[in-house]
Amino acid sequence: MEITVKSPREWLREFEVEIEPERLKARVEALLDEYKDKAEVPGFRRGRVPKNILERRLGSALESAAVEELIEQALTEALEKNGVKPATRARIDDLDVAPDKSIRFRASIEVIPEFELKPYAGLSLRRPSPAGFDAEFEKRLRVLQERCAIFQPVQRPAQNGDFVVIDYTLQEGGKIVAGPKSNVTLQVGSEGNHPDINRALINVRAGDERQVDINFPPDHPDKTLAGRTINYRFTVRGVRERILPEICEEFAQDLGFESLDALRQTINEEILAERDEQIQEDLRQQVIDQLTAAYNFDPPQSWVESHINRLIKEFHLSDSAEIRERLRPTAIKSAKFDCIVLRIAQEEKIVVADEEIENQVQELVRDTGRKPEEISPLVDNPSFRLLILQKKVLRLIIDQAEIK
Repeated sequence: MEITVKSPREWLREFEVEIEPERLKARVEALLDEYKDKAEVPGFRRGRVPKNILERRLGSALESAAVEELIEQALTEALEKNGVKPATRARIDDLDVAPDKSIRFRASIEVIPEFELKPYAGLSLRRPSPAGFDAEFEKRLRVLQERCAIFQPVQRPAQNGDFVVIDYTLQEGGKIVAGPKSNVTLQVGSEGNHPDINRALINVRAGDERQVDINFPPDHPDKTLAGRTINYRFTVRGVRERILPEICEEFAQDLGFESLDALRQTINEEILAERDEQIQEDLRQQVIDQLTAAYNFDPPQSWVESHINRLIKEFHLSDSAEIRERLRPTAIKSAKFDCIVLRIAQEEKIVVADEEIENQVQELVRDTGRKPEEISPLVDNPSFRLLILQKKVLRLIIDQAEIK
């Protein structure tokens, strides 16, 4: 067998392979011997089919099977002989089986580029100090307070902060383009409303009708509204005042806590836990930034494309050439870090056991509330295993780092 290896990219190996005809002939003969006792051909008893008839009937199929086996064997031999560890499955091109039964083909295989592993223990990291704890505490307490609010009808005109119940239609050029909608609740003065709508609803009473024309500029973010003039027509059904409960022992007990102190303690612990995770995430990102900046190599192209596909799906982006190019630098960095993680894991003999995969899947089931059968495919997902390996490697590096 003759093997020629080329490296057109640092992440790509191309093998040109020629397999001598004797190997294919021998393998086809072996397969014929295996099938002669199993084959059923009309007019012959099983195991009594003449070899020439069996070859005429099954020769083409057996040769195809033999070719696949020999290609697989040749690739395994080529990879081992050249010390190549594939990052992806091989792509077979230019396969040719000559009349003399010699086999020629070209295989393209992406690999993790060779690079010298640089020091990763004792990295200098900065521990962030999140601010605004008191503001966050009050914000969460306010959210709980608003969740328990009651809405009381009032006879006075609507003021900022009140809630109005309306019916509405949207028109353009005298034609209805949306609606009618009934019993829609809006808060007067809300930042989520267009300013003209807030001005139209101030001081309304039940039974009032209002309308307002809103001109949307050509560069409006909502392309369905950009450059259009929409006439909003409202009929007010009622005005309601939101009454917030007093933050007291009874308020805490209504939420299922033993006391107001217990409620405050729970909020405090939630914020601390989230901030600790934010700190850890910041430290992880510092490690990623430092390690990827320390190396200058191109990661496997398919890994880059895989990260681009993940980002498009994760952030619900359109799959266009422009978007893909915009995401490429981030994807290259992620794929580069994948390569570094695998090398460090190899150096430190860090592995991911099947039990760890199962535990992570169970945690996802518990945390997301999704059905086990929806998440169970992750058990055999190489990307999920790599994600867990990344966490273990990052934990090792952070534990060994100098954090100031």
